[in-house]
Order: sequence, then C-alpha cells, then structure tokens
Amino acid sequence: MGTKRIRKNRSQTVDTLPPQVAWLDDISMAVTPLVSWPQPLYRHVNYMLTVTCHSRNKAKLSTWQLVRSFDEFRLLRKRLMAALDRGHFCQAECPWLYTFLKSYYPTSQLIGSSLTRVMDRRRKKLTRSLATIRSFLMSKSNHVCPLVLMGVASELLKFVVGKQKEFEQDCHGEALVWLRQLLQRWHEGDLDVKHLSNHSNMLSNKSIIEKDSSALCTNTMAKHLQTQG
Repeated sequence: MGTKRIRKNRSQTVDTLPPQVAWLDDISMAVTPLVSWPQPLYRHVNYMLTVTCHSRNKAKLSTWQLVRSFDEFRLLRKRLMAALDRGHFCQAECPWLYTFLKSYYPTSQLIGSSLTRVMDRRRKKLTRSLATIRSFLMSKSNHVCPLVLMGVASELLKFVVGKQKEFEQDCHGEALVWLRQLLQRWHEGDLDVKHLSNHSNMLSNKSIIEKDSSALCTNTMAKHLQTQG
C-alpha cells in the first residue's frame, strides 16, 4: 500500500511538470576527471559528463557521455548567470540560484589544476552544482519565472546535448537524437512560454515528451541486450 501511494504521488508530480523541464525527471548527471598525457611530464585534465536516463523500470537505463573542459563548465556557469538576469522581479528563487552559482561553483586556478585533490574537489562541486540546478528547475515554485523555463533550462539542455560533432560521434546517439529533437522544438518556438497560464497545453506536451523518453530508455536497452545476445 505504501509503495502504491509513493508511485501515485510521484506520478502526480511528474504530470504537473512543464515540458521545458520535464526531460529532467528521469535524468541524472555525474562528473568524473579524465586525465591524458599529451606530452611527457604534462598531465591534461578534462571532465567526463555522464548522463543517465532512468526508465520507469529501474532495470532499464540509457547512458551517454560527453567530454567537457573545466573552462566549458565555467562557461555554463556564466551563461546560466546571464540567463537569470540578476535584479529582475519574480516569485521564484532566482536570487538564490544566482548566489549559489557565483559563490559555490569551483574557481579557476593557473597552477595545480591537475593535482589529484584539486580534480576531486572540482568533481564533487561540479556534480553537486548540476544536481542543484536540476533540483531548482524541477521545483514547481520556480516555474512561475519565464527566465527559468526559457533561459536556465535551455542552457542546461544545450550543455547536456553537446555540439553537432559530439552528437555525430557519440556511441549512444539514440539518446542524443531525442534530446536534440527537443532542443530543435525549442528553437522553433514550440516550447514558448507566452501562455504559461494555459497549463493544459503544457500537460499535453509533457505527456508526449514522457512517452518519448520512456520509449527511448526501453528501446536503447533492448538493442543493447540483442547485441550482447
């Protein structure tokens, strides 16, 4: 009985998510250091962004990875802060997120960026930052601000999808196809928030996205099992 109640409550929460952030419901993100040696005695560090799509059946997953430099993570922070347009008036928690990005996000340093302790500290902070941004976007109280739905959510989606070259070379391209289609809809104005009050339209779009994401995770796992068989 308790399990059914939890599932019902989760379903009710998911159904109320606007399409601009609904894709995040089954998404988790993690960051790990990626070390290379382009020259003797020189260690170069990038960071691997691992994105996992969890289906309703937790045994079925779709995962893809993108390599990001630390500067690219810093650029994401800059673009998110610009999207928040500091000083605007709204009922959301935009000032809090702005302060979080400004104060908590790991800083650049000229010396020691390849040290193990520095990489580990950055890994933890970048992973937590992505999780915090996701939680902020998933919070219903923040959906009242158009800058959140259009600016912040859009910048995060662009970062997760990657550039065209990454998309073409990625071995888990099926997941990226779905997200790129969502991003394309965004560019074409299908996810405009001019009519935020028309919540029924949002729920209709959300149902389409939710079905697509569930099919994506299921089909990707099925193909993987067939290949192994």
